[in-house]
Formats: sequence, structure tokens, C-alpha cells
Amino acid sequence: MPNLSDLCLAGRQPSSVHPTPHIRRLRDFSRELLSASLLLSAVCTSCGAAGSSSAPDPPTPPASSPVTVTVTPSTAQPFPGVSVHFKAVVINSSNSAVNWEVNTIPSGNATVGTIDPTGLYTAPALVPSPPTVTITAVLQSDSTKTGSASATIQALSSVTGPIVVSPALSSLTTSQTLQFNILTPGISNTEVTWTADGGTITTDGNYTPPSTQGSYTIEASLPNAQGFATVEVTNFPGTLTWRNDNSRSGINSQELALSPSTVSSSTFGKLFSCPIDGYAYAQPLYVPNLAIPGNGTHNVVFVATEKDSVFAFDADANPCVLLWKQTNLIPAGSQAIAAPNLQITSNDIVPFVGITGTPAIDAGTSLLYVVAATQTIALNPTYSQQLYALDLGTGQPEIQPAGVPITTPPGDVPGFYPPTLENQRAALLLNNGTIYIAYGSYGGQGDYHGWLLGYDSTSLQQSGVFDVTPDTSQGGIWQSGGGPSADSSGDVFVVTGDGTFNVNRGEKSYSNSFLRFGTAAGLSAAADYFTPCDQATLQAAGQGVGASAPVLLPDSAGSSTLPHLLVGGSKAGSLYVVNRDDMGQYTFPCPDSAARVQTILVGPGPILSTPLFWNNSVYVAPGNGNLMSFPMSAGLLASSPSASQSPETLGPQGATPVISANGTSGATNTAILWLIDSSGALAAPNTPAILRAYDPNNLSNEIYNSSMAAASRDTAGLAVKFTVPTVANGKVYVGTQTELDVYGLLQ
Repeated sequence: MPNLSDLCLAGRQPSSVHPTPHIRRLRDFSRELLSASLLLSAVCTSCGAAGSSSAPDPPTPPASSPVTVTVTPSTAQPFPGVSVHFKAVVINSSNSAVNWEVNTIPSGNATVGTIDPTGLYTAPALVPSPPTVTITAVLQSDSTKTGSASATIQALSSVTGPIVVSPALSSLTTSQTLQFNILTPGISNTEVTWTADGGTITTDGNYTPPSTQGSYTIEASLPNAQGFATVEVTNFPGTLTWRNDNSRSGINSQELALSPSTVSSSTFGKLFSCPIDGYAYAQPLYVPNLAIPGNGTHNVVFVATEKDSVFAFDADANPCVLLWKQTNLIPAGSQAIAAPNLQITSNDIVPFVGITGTPAIDAGTSLLYVVAATQTIALNPTYSQQLYALDLGTGQPEIQPAGVPITTPPGDVPGFYPPTLENQRAALLLNNGTIYIAYGSYGGQGDYHGWLLGYDSTSLQQSGVFDVTPDTSQGGIWQSGGGPSADSSGDVFVVTGDGTFNVNRGEKSYSNSFLRFGTAAGLSAAADYFTPCDQATLQAAGQGVGASAPVLLPDSAGSSTLPHLLVGGSKAGSLYVVNRDDMGQYTFPCPDSAARVQTILVGPGPILSTPLFWNNSVYVAPGNGNLMSFPMSAGLLASSPSASQSPETLGPQGATPVISANGTSGATNTAILWLIDSSGALAAPNTPAILRAYDPNNLSNEIYNSSMAAASRDTAGLAVKFTVPTVANGKVYVGTQTELDVYGLLQ
């Protein structure tokens, strides 16, 4: 393309000069386009060619823009005493400050309403006459410039629609109070009349419940409108031990607020999280109405971690409130065990081993019992485990503040464990004044023994010792984190894992067995036992029992001849129903005596979780399988599951479920089955835990899970295997690798 200089020279070229090929092409182009000469003339004007005109006249400057003042919103309809924030928008003025007037009265008055320098207008207590007033913003630098809006004060009697009261549904313990609020636009808490059919409520909506459990109605009323809310007041005693009680039922029958009709992804979700310093293998425990010295009364949730810490959080405060943290469970010069290491090569629990077994709480003495594992900080560390009793209100160690070392028992008991190998995985059991502590190992590593130890709860002195395999090894009490069980008579039950069974030959090892310990002999000897007839085959295949805690069924589940049953699972994928009164011991060859035991193959994977019995069914989630239920009638379990199963499989560990319901029986429509899908704990990298809720009457109906909501609203922390949710007082508590997640009704 020719540049500007070329075009200017072309316009000045004498006719006698022979044009260059370039100029000839330009002329040819000009002949074809008539407008080219005009373009050439315009271009040459800029380079001084003849015929250029003088410079154009300068543009006429625009007239100055007018100053305007606009008030937003332009209209408002407040009720008496309600405030509306008006804003003045000033254009084309360097000073935008304004003065406010109501009906030309600077700042207004009590009759027409008042307005402050920021534009906050407060309607008068009575509707003025006329009811519409004018809000004016006057520019301070030029009082002729103003902007206006109108406010029409409405009489409360004009409200005819329903009043929105929040929260619409709530759950309280008897020591809590709750602030209700009116969400209907323009109506304040003090403009309605509050009433409650139980308890008391102030003129601004602060509610104090009665001392009696029940469902209560809150009403907010105006002359022609009403609004209602429901408060469920509970006397739930708390979750003081693993899976709610010593039978390990997993049932909270006093959950009044959560039900299939109130829980969905639009009404239920993650409320808040509390940070913790290590993995929470232990189930969170819950104590209602607990007095914290100098800090009032709270519902408290307790979380123990693998960093040997115990946290006490306000169970309801959002954002999270830490009431106390106890980290003095590590002796000077020690730390939580870093694993794996040269001695503990298993990666079963990483990166630290500290508190693994769920603590146990004595509400009567206000003490929490917990076992903490530590190592010295040295090139060749030594390992130890200590039993502590912590004050619930302060977290301070009591009885023996330095803790009680769990060491070699009296000399008449064969060799005790090396602390390097023994792992206190099972939850603690507090029963009839004795703390029971069970031991397995780290992934079955080394020449360990299974142990059941007893300690006096008032002195922390050792009161009993049972070695599962005194003449061999192994036989750990794992139970996937579940605790020993106890019945109403005080008998204690455990299930042992892999190892040698030889009691039938007059020796002393009880691996792969269900054991009962009576109150008379304590832990000196097993009072009764059941060992599967094919235990040798199971042992050879690494599919022994012991991966489930023994669940003691209510008498109603049994029959007139066999009223006392327990159920547990095996790594071979079988459920065992055992008669607690006559456990059957060991029979060979198979089958086991039908009058004493029932074996149901569940499959497809191992049962590495604890089953649940509710409403005449046993619920179980085997590894890499679906959650399923097996109906039970007169003490006999159906050989195949019911038709409904969970839509998804639950990972290699399966899951341990719990139930919340309003009432022990006859309340099947209020029940929810909860579990934590912890399959992400074994993923690489780890992924979040998933809280899942099912209708136990139809397991194909998943009511809620924490991945349903958009934008990761309800996402939990990274998963920890074997964890169990705690359902208490309208909330669900989930322990993870880094936080305690609290779920509940959205307001």
C-alpha cells in the first residue's frame, strides 16, 4: 500500500516527468475510482499542497451539566417504628453532602418520623395523618438542589398474610434459651405479640423452655396476622459412650427435631466447623446442660484426636466456640507417636497415634476417661500409654493428675505387651465402676497379644487383666473401633481377632471368638464363649471374627426360649447371632448348633463395621457393598436381605450406622439411619467424608448426603476410617482429619 508521502508526491508530479511504474499503477487506480482525486486532495492538504484550506473552527464547548439530587429508594412502606435507609445520589457537584428533612422539617420529628445524617429514617410510633410523608435530601452547597422520596407508614392491622418466624423448627435442652426473629419485611420483633404454650417468651422473642420434654408452639401475632414456630425440648441425657449405650445399640430414641419430613438438602446442612489438631478416630461425645466454671451452662461436644488432645466445644455456638482444650496428656519430653516408624511399620493409623479408642464419660462424677499413647523424643524412643480422668467442666486431669501408666500386670499373669506393638483401638467401656480397656495391634504387626484390662473408676487402679492368647500370640480386640459391650446384669462381651484358638484342647488361647466375662470372676477367666466351627479355615484365610463390636439385642428381638442375643460380623462377610446365656462354645465338625447360633452370609466383602438392630431388622454395610437390612423374627434372622438397599456402595471399610428417632417404638416415620461414608480415607489422596442419611424403612431412599448441595456448601473434612456420627439435639457431629463438622437444620 502507498504511504502518506507517496500520495503527496504523486499529487505534485510534473507532467513532463516520466512516471515510475509505481505512479502509473497509482494513476490507473485513480482513473477507475472517481473519488480518488478527492481523497488525494484531502490527503495533500495535510502535507501543504496547493488548494489546502484554513484550519476548521474550534468546537463549541458544551454547556455545563446540571446538578441533580436523587433519593433511593423512591418509595417505602414501613410499619410504625421500623427504620428504612435512604440514600442521596448527587451528580455534577464536587460536594455531595446533604441535609435530610421529613415533610420539610429538618431531621423530622416524632409525628412524621425522624431521619439521621446518614439517611436512616425511623417511622413514628403511630401512623400519621396523612400516612404518607416526604423524605427530602437538600444539597448543602446549594439548597435549591433537592431530591425526594415518599414513605407511607402502614398500620399493623393492614398485615393479613402469615408472619414468618425464625427458626421455624428448633431443638433445645432444658438449660438453653433461643432468640426468635420476625423475617416478614418491615415488622420488628417488638411489634408482634409473643406467646408460648410452654415455657416463657419475652416481648422481643427470647424463649426459655420448660423443664419438661415435649413439643411446644411459639406464636407471633398482629391484629390480623399470625406466625408459628415449633420448639422440641428434649431431656436427652447425652452420648456418653461409643454408639450411645453399653449395649452398643447406636440408637438415640429422643431425637425430636430431625426426621425424614424435616431433613433434606434444602432444610438441613453444614452449620459450622471446629478446627482440631489431629485425626478424630474417636466418636464425638455429647453432654447436655454442662456447667463450665466461670462460663455458664452449655451443651458440650468432646472430641479426642491422635495428637493426644481432647477438645470441648460448645455444641451449638456458630461460629465455633472452644470451651477448653486439654493437651497435657503428653508427658514432658514426649509426643504423640509418629507413625509409621522403625518400630511401627504399619500405616494403619497415620501420621500420629495418640488417642484412638473413644473415651467414656461418667455423668455422675463429671469425668471423662481416656487413654493416650506417646513416645519419648529420642533417636530410639520408648513408648507408653496412660489412663486419665478429665474433669468435664475444665479438662483438668483428676484422681491421678499425671495419669496412670498402663504397664505390666501382677506377676501371676504371663508376659505383658510391649507398648511398641499394642494399640488401644477399641472404645472404652465404663460399667459398674470399672473402666474396661481393650487392645489389638497396628495392622496385626508383631508378636502382640489381645488384652482386656479393668481399672477402678474411682482410683484408676488396675482391677483385672485378661490375656486372650497367654500361650500363643495375637487375638487382638479390634472391633473396628467399637467398644466392649455390657448387659444389664453387668456381664461384659468382646470379640477377638486373628490368632490361635486352642481352648478346645485344654489350652488357653481364645482367638476368633466371642467372649463373655461374668461379674463373679471378673477378668480372671472367660465365663463363656462362642467360636465358629470353621475357625481354622477362617484363620488360614485371614477371615476371622473380631472386626465388629458385639451388639447386644433387646429382649424383644429374641424368643421366649432365647431372649438374650447378640450379633456380630466377620471378615468372611458373615453375621453371627449368638445366645448370650449359652454361647455354644466350639463344636466340630460343622455346623454349629442351630439352637445356639445362627450364621448368615452377607457378602460381598468383609464386615469391617458394626451392625445395628432397629425395628426388628439388622442393618449392616459390608466392605465394598451396599447398606442392607435383614429382617428378624422371634430371634431368627432372615437368610437374605430385604429388597431395599442403599443406592451406592460404601467403600472397602463399609460403614457403622446409627439411628435417630422420636420414641423407642411406634415411631418408624420419624427415624433416620445415619452413617459416615469414609471410603475417602483410603483414597490417594484422601477425599472428604460424606455424611449420609437414609430412610431405614426404605434404604433405597437416601434422604440427604453432604455432597448434595451446590458449591460444596456441606462438604466435610477429609475422611477418617471407622468413624461414627453422633446425633444429638437436632444436630449431627462428624469427626474428620482436621475438623469437627456440625450439621443441623438451616434457618
